[in-house]
Amino acid sequence: MNKLNVFYEALKVGEFRRDEQLVTSFQYSDEWLVAPARFPLSLALPLGKEPFPNKTTLSFFENLLPEGDVRKVIGQDRHIESPYELLNEFGQDCAGAIIVTSAQTSPYHKSGDEVVPVPMDRIYSAIDKHHSVAQEVAKLNPGYLSLAGAQDKFPAIYDKEKFYLPKNGGPTTHIVKVPIVREGVKESVYNEYYCMQLAASIGFTVPYCEVVEVGKHPLFVIERYDRYKDKKGKVYRIHQQDFCQALGITSEFKYEEKGGPTIKDDYSLIVKSVGVRQRKESVYAFFDWICFNLLILNNDGHSKNISLLLKDGKIELAPLYDLLSTGVYTNLKRSFSFRIGDRDEPSRIGSKQFAKLDQELDLKVGTFEERMQVVAQKVMANKDQLAQDIEDRYPKTKISKRISKVIGDQVKALRQQGVRL
Repeated sequence: MNKLNVFYEALKVGEFRRDEQLVTSFQYSDEWLVAPARFPLSLALPLGKEPFPNKTTLSFFENLLPEGDVRKVIGQDRHIESPYELLNEFGQDCAGAIIVTSAQTSPYHKSGDEVVPVPMDRIYSAIDKHHSVAQEVAKLNPGYLSLAGAQDKFPAIYDKEKFYLPKNGGPTTHIVKVPIVREGVKESVYNEYYCMQLAASIGFTVPYCEVVEVGKHPLFVIERYDRYKDKKGKVYRIHQQDFCQALGITSEFKYEEKGGPTIKDDYSLIVKSVGVRQRKESVYAFFDWICFNLLILNNDGHSKNISLLLKDGKIELAPLYDLLSTGVYTNLKRSFSFRIGDRDEPSRIGSKQFAKLDQELDLKVGTFEERMQVVAQKVMANKDQLAQDIEDRYPKTKISKRISKVIGDQVKALRQQGVRL
């Protein structure tokens, strides 16, 4: 039986195990079950003495890792494939608050953290060669990798247009996304920046982000919402779980069309897990997220792109992230990530589909359409000026106005489907 130790700061949370048949399991440690700071890693892994089986275990640990081509490239380079092997090498700075390592003691240190610069020439060279930047960062010492998702990116500490990696198991503070290198996809950095700024302009809670243009390629840099600094500048981790982790689902099934969570599944999760005082606000934030994604044509807004945070022992909805207009690129997936009513084609979703969704969620008919009206009104009032501001600030980019037009066209489509906008 092979095992990796899972830590929260210096405390051992439990063991991530793999047996001779390559079947994984997870079990909480006795010390964690009596620790004042204890919490379940996910709602699918409630606190208890018994080990969890393979599928439930992987629903949490596999979702900590990169997906798709990024994971494939790194696996081929290191001759490793499984989530167990990847976390054995790169589990020091996962999403949320945990550290996964083969070491018997946690690498976490409360004292000052040393840092090493990220050699950005290697990052820009990897972009030029269409290589994975996550792979380049994984090769460094220390090597940091464990960021979930399919997009190429790396974690770092960002300070005054320079990037660093912490030593001694320290937490990173930012996520750095590089331009997507794919046929027909242009200006992804500015695309995400525009969509995130648009969300902020209409009152959504989003992390601070910026575009950094100091090198050969633009970079999208966003603060990690699962980190916080105390008054002395010390950085701490905040535990999080994305909705797939919370529902016990691996990343392979993150899309509803592949058997993944539905809007009703995610809605029910919020109702069951968020405290009474924040529940209504969180539900509306979730509905507004769906509406916003439909307006900007973010057809990749699946259940891994929304998360829950654990703060002061209470679960709350995390700030919104990964907001990007995929619909502006004609060669990408055209169907929406969720079915609304009986449809997932954005141009054919309208008042009847919203009414069916209300019924599925046991809401008063008209509730979802009202949320769309509120969000669309704010988006329409802000989209054009923001697009102009971004193009004035970054003259090389033209994507903002293209997305603004996509939004306008989608509003027209919603009106044609009977939505009162």
